[in-house]
Amino acid sequence: MNVPIPYSWLKDYIKTNANAEEVAEALSLHSFNVEDIKKIDNDDIFEVEVTPNRGDALSILGVARELKAVLPIRGFKCEWVQKEKTDIEKINAVDKIEVVIEDKTLVPRFSAIVMNNIKFGESPKLIKERLEKVGIRPLGNVIDVTNYMMMDKGQPMHVFDYEKIIGGKMIVRESKEGEIITTLDGVTRKLPAGVIVIEDGGGRLIDLCGIMGAKNSEVDENTKKILLFVQIYDPVRIRKASMILGHRTEAALRFEKGIDYEGVIPALWESVKMIKKLTGAVVSSELIDIVNFSRNPKEINVDVEKINKIAGREIEPEKIFSYLSALGFEKSKDKDNFVVVPSWRYDDINIPEDIAEEVIRLYGYYNLPAKLLEGQIPVVEINKIFYWEKTARYFLKYNGFFECYTYSATTEDKAGEGALKIANPLNEEMTHLKTSLLPQLLDVLDKNQSYSDKIKVFEIASVYLPSGMNEGDKIPFQPVNLGIATHGVDYLDLKGIIESLFEIMGLNPSEISGSFSYEIRDFGNENLGVEINFESLAKMANKLRSYTPLTNFNSIREDLTFEVPDNVLYPQIEKTIRETDERIFKLNFKDVFKNYLTFSIGYLDKEKQISSEDTQEIRKKIFEKLEKIGVKLKVL
Repeated sequence: MNVPIPYSWLKDYIKTNANAEEVAEALSLHSFNVEDIKKIDNDDIFEVEVTPNRGDALSILGVARELKAVLPIRGFKCEWVQKEKTDIEKINAVDKIEVVIEDKTLVPRFSAIVMNNIKFGESPKLIKERLEKVGIRPLGNVIDVTNYMMMDKGQPMHVFDYEKIIGGKMIVRESKEGEIITTLDGVTRKLPAGVIVIEDGGGRLIDLCGIMGAKNSEVDENTKKILLFVQIYDPVRIRKASMILGHRTEAALRFEKGIDYEGVIPALWESVKMIKKLTGAVVSSELIDIVNFSRNPKEINVDVEKINKIAGREIEPEKIFSYLSALGFEKSKDKDNFVVVPSWRYDDINIPEDIAEEVIRLYGYYNLPAKLLEGQIPVVEINKIFYWEKTARYFLKYNGFFECYTYSATTEDKAGEGALKIANPLNEEMTHLKTSLLPQLLDVLDKNQSYSDKIKVFEIASVYLPSGMNEGDKIPFQPVNLGIATHGVDYLDLKGIIESLFEIMGLNPSEISGSFSYEIRDFGNENLGVEINFESLAKMANKLRSYTPLTNFNSIREDLTFEVPDNVLYPQIEKTIRETDERIFKLNFKDVFKNYLTFSIGYLDKEKQISSEDTQEIRKKIFEKLEKIGVKLKVL
């Protein structure tokens, strides 16, 4: 995902002599691709593409950590700006909150604190401008602090109106099927079972955890007392809930990629400090910090030999460990050549190969040796099915057909007899896997008949047949079929097109039988359809296109338009022209208007330069042969 990162905000963490373009280059070469640099109010906004495994980098702090490591490699100074330590004075605990967590796996860490004497109002200009630069609308000082910390530290947090929490009680649990919650955006949502929610002492749902808070506990201009809530949720449950509900928030995106367990309390205390400064509030409860997990330090072997083998370069051990140190890895106190993984990379770094990746990216992929592949070029066998799929598509398109792409799933009545039911359908219109292509193609005809008197469509796709399943096998048999549907097209015309396709594939229509037999069906209302087992057809085909050496002579091309009687089919015309003379090397159908067909014809003599006299001779032969079947040249 892409994250907007203002350069002015990065400077809260790093001091460097690199300009915006140099910062972008360093990130792109060693860390994350910078897709764009935008100018807003004399500030440079980096559009950083963060890889899915790097949830730690979805923040100003995360990107600053990367720059601290990569900028010196590019020859720039980069000093880490030490922030003032946040000291919390002695707390006068007058407010309490009761927390019940029904399943510890839901919430690995739950932290909260109450603050009193809140003066709700606008945030300072700096905070509002920074939030706007990253695409977040300022909503008032208290709420702005939570959004600010999410972007700054990568730690989502939420703030409740403490006095709206009935009984001062919070029960963290899984939702029951059909429960209702109205979220802060004013949308009432019906929940499935298994979503993480918080219930207060009155039995009301006050939080759709990790996604969005509830309307009934929101902070407003009348709020005097707040509960600041910082937590870590099970990433899998958050992602599932977000996908099922179709509601992707900035908070959910961060929770589902993993949060730094050790960053929770520092983020909370810094938020408390900001809220005190902006609102004049005081802390009025003890800190609640429930830790439902235990993590031992993760130590990974730094295999210098393996790293150098992967890189194809000799990288000195001192340089390897300096790279790792710059990224926050510390040397193990007990094991030689081992490093301790920093807390913000705990879920990402697991094996020695991960360490090798970190070292090599800092060393620079551009510094790795470029080596051409050696040995014989492998002979690639032609995949007959793919080859003939492509050929059939071109043939049908040149004959006026439109290709369709329909869903694999459809309604039960259109799926066909014995169709497999989908366990988790996307919606009520897509409950079964289709066993035939024709029902959906006929729908296409019905929806487009008002636009044209003649419609020709086709699809080459898999169908899903339970009859092909082995006992105990959950995967259906998936043959590739060719479905053709027409409206306002003569039966013989459609038959002629199908037989021409067979001829191109080297098959004699009269000899085709068995599993491959087909039937053109009349569906009424001038609708015809045919479905063919294309996979079987492709296996029978025997006329693959062979290489033809290039000639030194030029060709001549011309367009000819013919008047065609109703009883003459296109394939017959095409065959007649092609068989007229061996010097006809290309023939393409170009246009149709009423009973007039236009062809583009190419002439080429492989022995000599073809002349206008030669083309006149060939043209005369064409006219003579076509006149025998009633086809005449259109005369202007």
